[in-house]
Amino acid sequence: MIYTRTGDKGDTGLFGGSRVPKQSLRVEVYGTVDEANAALGTAKAMLPVGPWRLRVHQVQQRLFVLAAELASDEKGAAILAGKVDADDVTDLEHLIDDCLAVAGPQREFVVPGRDERSSAFHQARTVVRRAERRLLSLAETEPVRPEVITYLNRLSDAVHALARLTETWRDQELEQIVRDAVTKVLGAPSPPQGRRLDLAAARAIAERAEGRARQAGVDVVIVIVDAGGNTMLLHRMDEALLASTDVAQGKAWTAAAFRTTSAAVGKLAADGGPAPGLAHSNDGRVVLFGGGIPIFVDGRLAGALGVSGGSIDQDIDIATFALEGWTTQATGGQS
Repeated sequence: MIYTRTGDKGDTGLFGGSRVPKQSLRVEVYGTVDEANAALGTAKAMLPVGPWRLRVHQVQQRLFVLAAELASDEKGAAILAGKVDADDVTDLEHLIDDCLAVAGPQREFVVPGRDERSSAFHQARTVVRRAERRLLSLAETEPVRPEVITYLNRLSDAVHALARLTETWRDQELEQIVRDAVTKVLGAPSPPQGRRLDLAAARAIAERAEGRARQAGVDVVIVIVDAGGNTMLLHRMDEALLASTDVAQGKAWTAAAFRTTSAAVGKLAADGGPAPGLAHSNDGRVVLFGGGIPIFVDGRLAGALGVSGGSIDQDIDIATFALEGWTTQATGGQS
């Protein structure tokens, strides 16, 4: 039977036998923990079947135990088995570490809404935070085990890490969409022979780029990265804008990450393209306008060049000129 009528007068029973008003702070606390568990379940349902989903489910099971302790009076808490303890906190810390091993360090403030799945975890995180605040208020007037407080604090961090993990998965899915589209449209790059993108070659490319920029009467920043997006060379002309440094690095990284020009990535990410919203992926590192060109050697991505400081057309011209003789894509040249 669902209804018992015992709470019709506005009170409820705790495990242990005592009764308290339904609007009491203790009831508010374990009720908010229940909300957090439900929100976490909504997010869990969006995960694929597998180890990550199982780990979230295990967290939910521990939340039930934690809520049961909060819903107990002193007598009930004394006989409650399997309470949350330091080992449970350690399990959450391992979960956080495993998430961040995939997502990497956070470089900027995270705005929820990357996709439905990560948004659900962000929503669950805010409910956990609210439960923690309610718990701290309760602890001001009633005894609460320190392990319970620590667990909720660590849980909010864990749910935030899960949100970042799922955001990273979404970024990876978008990158794969773009790569598939690029492969379909451009085909495989044809390799030059006898080329090697080393520091000497990078310097030569930068010199050509600077010479072209001087002809155009603009000061630019020139960045060359390796196939992993790591900076090999950064060359800033005397009067180049400070902001051009980050933009040039972003163009080079984008061209390397997506194996096509930054302008081509911009077309793919435009409204109506196969990957709208791509600019918000990868912690904002993606640049969607011209001046970034990939470099292929022997059929493999060797790195990329990024130029920033002139107009978009000037940046494209400078980068294209600098890479004359290098393979930049199947059709050659800049998109």
